Amino acid sequence: MLRDLKGLTQEELARRSNVSPTNLSFLENNRVDIGKKRTLQIAAAYDVHPAAIMFPEHEAVEIGKDA
Repeated sequence: MLRDLKGLTQEELARRSNVSPTNLSFLENNRVDIGKKRTLQIAAAYDVHPAAIMFPEHEAVEIGKDA
């Protein structure tokens, strides 16, 4: 998971993205759909392209760019 690879807690990601920890937990456990707004907020918090959030197969490419 990108959050773990970036070394962030849910609380830290929540602060950076302005998405509540509860909603992040729901997202991580596939209990809600992410939607465009949350995708953009979380991508900005990670400083990655939104595709890295929407399409997990892109995570490795984006992480490699950031390394």
